[in-house]
Amino acid sequence: MSQRPGEILVIDDEAGFAELIGNILREEGFAAVTFSKPEEALAWIDSHRCELVVADYQMPGLAGADFIAKVRENHPNMPFVIVSGNMNTRELIGVANLGVASVLEKPLDREALVTYAARFCARTKKAAHHATAHPAPHAAAAAPVADPYPAQNLRSAQTSTAARAFLQALWEALRGHNGATLSLPIGGELELVVADIEEWFSLQPPAIRLSPLMMNLDTAALGDARALVIVDGRYSAEDLGKAVNKLRGDLGGTLPVLVLCRADAARPCDGLPLVALPPLCVRVGDIATYARTIFERVGSTVCLTPDAARLLLNYPWPGNYYELMGALRRAMLAAPEEKVDASILSAAISSGHGAAAPDAAFTTLETYLESRQAQWFAERHIADIAGAARAAQLPESAFNPVFPVGGQRLLFPGVLHPEQ
Repeated sequence: MSQRPGEILVIDDEAGFAELIGNILREEGFAAVTFSKPEEALAWIDSHRCELVVADYQMPGLAGADFIAKVRENHPNMPFVIVSGNMNTRELIGVANLGVASVLEKPLDREALVTYAARFCARTKKAAHHATAHPAPHAAAAAPVADPYPAQNLRSAQTSTAARAFLQALWEALRGHNGATLSLPIGGELELVVADIEEWFSLQPPAIRLSPLMMNLDTAALGDARALVIVDGRYSAEDLGKAVNKLRGDLGGTLPVLVLCRADAARPCDGLPLVALPPLCVRVGDIATYARTIFERVGSTVCLTPDAARLLLNYPWPGNYYELMGALRRAMLAAPEEKVDASILSAAISSGHGAAAPDAAFTTLETYLESRQAQWFAERHIADIAGAARAAQLPESAFNPVFPVGGQRLLFPGVLHPEQ
């Protein structure tokens, strides 16, 4: 086995382009080896310590998707970056569902390539002084386990390796400790995770949600109920350890407890294992899965053009799942002739940030007020429906669970007709 740190395999049927990519990576301090024939690359990868594959998508003899499948037979968690000059929507979404780290276009974006290389590979010692700081991977490949999480009927995407590792860690924490400390990025898919936990353990009624000020739960009133108890500490500066310990003691260990914490202040609470949901930008396959899900859910025949699909998969989605869902919903409503191109998707993303939008987007007072409503929730980092209901002093039933907080219809329609 090779002992070189962070070896990267580069393959392109154009040997010159493969060497160009290899030289970029070497200049940045990475160890890279290049191939132009898939068969030679497959033989090399089985006898060397490879940490990342940068592959052309359209290669004669063995297409990119087939090459990924062949590598994954012996290396199921191998990360991939796909490089292509021309991919249609179906190909882009299909490759993303194979769990690639990114899809880069030709001509190549050097900065993007180096960013993804640094995410998975260490630079060589010789060039380490040239390196700039990059975040470490958010989740390592999940090790084989004797008791894998139940993967059927889940609402959370589990296409990416990072998502599967997260779900496995959550499953083990709940099974072993009857609870977990959950670190969520802003806009993370909390409601889907809660629904999955309820599915795993057949919990009824729906989850009981407690703020730090509401933790004196009347456990006697629960009777024989089997519910998930959620303590939302994301907006609290206090240490909830003692309060959670008392709550768990009152519950007698009969109900699972999920403690929510801020991603920037994540640490285990009362001995409950810390489980972190990675941001959506490192789960490209999950982006594609959620996009397909929302199209199917609304029964839409709208499709993404290739340029829109590239934007979808490479945009960083700082608002994570709820930003993604809101942007796709707005894009579907704005799409002419059932096609969403990059300009429509870009405008849908921008409007969710409260940015200036074309006048056509605000053709009525109602649409303008809906936009300001979404902005109000976004500025307060409120992503889940329960939190939004509390902030708006409305019951959760006032919100449509199909759409994210930022994509809700006007919650106070009376402002349009004050005389009523």
